[in-house]
Amino acid sequence: MKTPPSGGGATEAPSGRGIAGTPSGGGIAETPSGGGDAKRPSTAGPGRRPGRPPSLTRAAIAEAALAEGVATFSMPGVAARLGVGHSTLYRCVDNREALVRLAVELVAERTVWPSAGPAWRALLTGFADALWGACEAFPGLDEAILTTPGTPRVMVDLLTGYGGALVGAGLTPRDAAVAVDFVADLVFSSSVAMRGLDRRLPDAAGGSSTARERYRRAWARESAGRHPFEAEFTAEETWHGRGWFDDKLDIFLDGLATRIAPGPSRAPDRAASPGPSTEENA
Repeated sequence: MKTPPSGGGATEAPSGRGIAGTPSGGGIAETPSGGGDAKRPSTAGPGRRPGRPPSLTRAAIAEAALAEGVATFSMPGVAARLGVGHSTLYRCVDNREALVRLAVELVAERTVWPSAGPAWRALLTGFADALWGACEAFPGLDEAILTTPGTPRVMVDLLTGYGGALVGAGLTPRDAAVAVDFVADLVFSSSVAMRGLDRRLPDAAGGSSTARERYRRAWARESAGRHPFEAEFTAEETWHGRGWFDDKLDIFLDGLATRIAPGPSRAPDRAASPGPSTEENA
């Protein structure tokens, strides 16, 4: 399963622990000074430079990347925030992409996720809300997840539990997998789009306006009442907050309800009722 980062596999870090088995939290843990005279022979092992490099936890490095901005941080910026040299940072993480994955994993471990249960619609809605909240808390997380392959172990475990609950509610394993992946993709793509409306663009008069203002003006100018539905494109709420995200999610969930397998304690045969069943969450 590729969600939340699209197209990747699980990282090696075990669920519920710090990155690569190190304890979560903490900061830069300095090795106690041994004192001694400057002529004392170095005890550095083969392949290591003499001296006393700071001992970093990978969780502390991930924290620094989040503080710098998960989509925009630079390796020198993270090193400076931690008070270490650039080369010291590269002893702990191979490259920037690896650090993005560590930062995403830390967010996943700290996010409060809904528990799996038989109310499948509430489960998927809660999952969407938790993902959206994480994207709001860490601007750029959505873009980082969409462009950096890899799925944190904690997410693999979480979504496996969700999949079991969805199958128990009557979905096929395939539909359950597609459902959680679709919801995550919808969150990330919608979050990127709504955040992008804030960017300012230069205009011919030498000023600037936001992408949001450009879109609204274009619809107001071009549509001019040709059809009532076009007013939805100029409505203020369309271009702020979550925009049409919740409407899109509801349309998907309404469609998913028609694929729930009927059973003694589940929804009745949809062929007998044109509307969505009120028992879909049983």
